[in-house]
Amino acid sequence: METVNPPKSWLPHPRFLGTMFALGIAAWPVCGNEPTARQVAADETAVIATAHYASAPVASAPARPAAPATASPFSPQLFENDFSYKQHPDHTYIPGEELKDMPLGTLTGRPLFGETTLSTGGELRFRYLDETNRLRPNGPGHSSYDQWRWRHYVDVRHADMVRGYVELIDSSTNHADLPLVVIDKNRWDLQNAFVDLSAPWYVDHPVTVRIGRQEMVYGAQRLISSLDWANTRRNFEGIKLFTRQETWSLDGWVMNPVNSTTTGNEPLAVSDNSFDQRNEDYLFAGTYGTYRGLKDHTFDAFFLYTNLNIPVAGLPYGDRYTLGTRWLGNLLTTRGGVSWQAEIEGGYQFGNDRSALYDAASPRASVQAGYVTAGIGHSWTQHPWKPSVWWYWDWASGDQSPTDGENNTFFQLFGLVHAYMGLMDNLARQNISDVNVKCTVQPGEKLRVQLQHHWYQLATGNDVLYNVAGNPVGSPGNGTNVGNEFDIVATYNVNHNWSLEIGYFWFWYGSYIGAVAPRPTAESIYVMSTLRY
Repeated sequence: METVNPPKSWLPHPRFLGTMFALGIAAWPVCGNEPTARQVAADETAVIATAHYASAPVASAPARPAAPATASPFSPQLFENDFSYKQHPDHTYIPGEELKDMPLGTLTGRPLFGETTLSTGGELRFRYLDETNRLRPNGPGHSSYDQWRWRHYVDVRHADMVRGYVELIDSSTNHADLPLVVIDKNRWDLQNAFVDLSAPWYVDHPVTVRIGRQEMVYGAQRLISSLDWANTRRNFEGIKLFTRQETWSLDGWVMNPVNSTTTGNEPLAVSDNSFDQRNEDYLFAGTYGTYRGLKDHTFDAFFLYTNLNIPVAGLPYGDRYTLGTRWLGNLLTTRGGVSWQAEIEGGYQFGNDRSALYDAASPRASVQAGYVTAGIGHSWTQHPWKPSVWWYWDWASGDQSPTDGENNTFFQLFGLVHAYMGLMDNLARQNISDVNVKCTVQPGEKLRVQLQHHWYQLATGNDVLYNVAGNPVGSPGNGTNVGNEFDIVATYNVNHNWSLEIGYFWFWYGSYIGAVAPRPTAESIYVMSTLRY
């Protein structure tokens, strides 16, 4: 048994302290405006803290209503940044707004561009991590490393009818003690590059076709996410048709995954040294609808299809269909500002898989799988700290028998597990039962703190555990006790442009890990600075 002791101290390496100081000095000029209580950091922590409030698919038509002056204009999807608050003459100034929605006709002096606007901006993120004994490839170990990610975009719109958007990304990982994985690095590449063509349907609510390379985020991101926590980001290439109405929205698409953030694309050695290409052997199509016509309630319904025609570890080889729905609503609000909310999401997965041997000549196994998430939350909106507590149960099916010609292991598609299955990023939404509680408080206008505790069991002992990438860990017949995890994250929003974040996670492994991949308790700390402009 290989035993790796934790580092003698979790204190950040001196190189990290110097870099964070430099980032602080670089960000100082943009620290003039103060954030409001409505500000939320535009990174994955926003999803972690408010995932149960996510409602509509995050993809909008060019026509957008004016945003309140107090709302943050920044989005994790940079093409969703909304600086329409500038239309208000008394709006609060945010550094960088001068480069957003610039009238091209005024800039060029040509009437031809009278209804054309130009925007440019981006994000710079630095993160230091120190990790011990995670469920990573190559066994237990310790690694401390730095991650940089820079994104920059140019956005041109004409008369709410035509839009061209290009976004570049450069993500790097340095000084790592263990081998890198595919989500750690993607140097100087094209993250988004699409054209929108919009035609009126109802007034101010067009139907839009988006063609090209694009990120996709839907609902609470449990099945479709851009994976912002990763140092790289997930993207696709293809065509999408969508519309946003007053009370409902509807999307339909046919895509191929693109970069190495999607399991099954090129290995890191290839993707890091070449231009990202779409994976033509991997098809992802679907439709996603949202209804918000009932006050304080959101209803989602979706039908998704994946087809992989080559064998890839961690992915189902064949056809998968996922039919699902989600409801999020406010159940009760008292006069004292105490409210109860609830969320239910689930889906049925069916189709056909090749055998575990990836033999193209072998008979296909029938797929019968599914997942369920149920949560209830309690909030105190009038308390100065605005505390909220959510209790959740996340369940995803596992295979009942490897020899019955039926595969019952749920496939997590392109979802986000970081915000839901523990911040340590050890586990996938596959053959798992996770009972967890999440508590969020806001001690100050700029500070948000969240605590999570998870209790993990395998959904069935006849299947194995799957790591965050969907790869199997161990073998059946070793019990079901995976362990439990405690996480704490604090986010400090210096202003709309700059946020700081620190997190510490512990994972106490259970008897299953002790039998198949023994290791001491896992610990992880990170400190992150995100600058938006």
